Amino acid sequence: MSPDPQLEPAEAFRGLRCIVTGGLGFIGSNVAHRLTAAGADVVVIDVLVPTHGGDRANAADGAEVLIADIGAPEVADAIAGTDVVFNVAGQVSHLESMRDPVRDLELNVHSHLRFLETLRREAPEAMVVQTSTRQVYGRPQYLPVDELHPTRPVDVNGVDKLACEQLHRVYADAYDMRTTSLRLTNVYGPRQHLQRDGLGFLPVFVRRALAGERIELFGDGSQLRDCLHVDDVVDAMMLAAAEPASVGEVFNLGHPEALSLAEIASLTVAAAGMGGGVECAPWPDGLERIDIGSFQGDFTKATTTLGWSPRIPFPDGIASTVGWYRARA
Repeated sequence: MSPDPQLEPAEAFRGLRCIVTGGLGFIGSNVAHRLTAAGADVVVIDVLVPTHGGDRANAADGAEVLIADIGAPEVADAIAGTDVVFNVAGQVSHLESMRDPVRDLELNVHSHLRFLETLRREAPEAMVVQTSTRQVYGRPQYLPVDELHPTRPVDVNGVDKLACEQLHRVYADAYDMRTTSLRLTNVYGPRQHLQRDGLGFLPVFVRRALAGERIELFGDGSQLRDCLHVDDVVDAMMLAAAEPASVGEVFNLGHPEALSLAEIASLTVAAAGMGGGVECAPWPDGLERIDIGSFQGDFTKATTTLGWSPRIPFPDGIASTVGWYRARA
């Protein structure tokens, strides 16, 4: 059974069996919470890699939780008969992918290939929405970056995420499976792990701002970023799952508001209201080589095909995000 595209994004999944891989992590848990609230039958699969953002406390009420690698044989029974898969699992740290490239390959390619094979056997009719990253483009040749921009990743993580994307496309083309990929930009919001570095700059900014510490920017802080609240990302994922025209396609998710890292840091400090501040520092060893400079994604294709555009301005989103963490401190 497929989601009804005529219904509101979450309501379209009422009564459907949905798998969320990486569903105890940041984005996956927000997907699972939205689905269970809408009345979907949700199974979360997460291996809880210690250095990643997964946390049992993120589990959505009513969701079944399976602690396993998505490529493991034991996931087959959970997948059988599934209607929709939100495939969010993966390693996201760019620096860690350079320190341990073989591990990144295992988590972002090998496990997903085994998972796709299990899906092909157990749930070939399922709609699969895979989350990828803007890192696949590397250093932009122009802004905003559209889906026709060359893909030339600057780190192993970007290479592996691109390979994972391509595997999903191949399974759509070769086996008539219904897969689509969304290239995410810098995502922030509730349930993001603040204490582990390597999960993006935004959780580091929020952690330091809430503690009243200074936020350290590498370089001069002028690099541009478009930031997406996780609620906007979940909207896009659900729209993609319900839209037949998304099958076999890849979509950028971006925001029309491109801010410098200095502006993002200052807005985060202001939202926290704990003093702190912002300072620039020299690049650490290894990081400057894999920095992509400024980035802003062109999401015209997502608007045209999925009817999606971001709703949440960064100042509003970061204020609500800080408030969410403060309420749980």
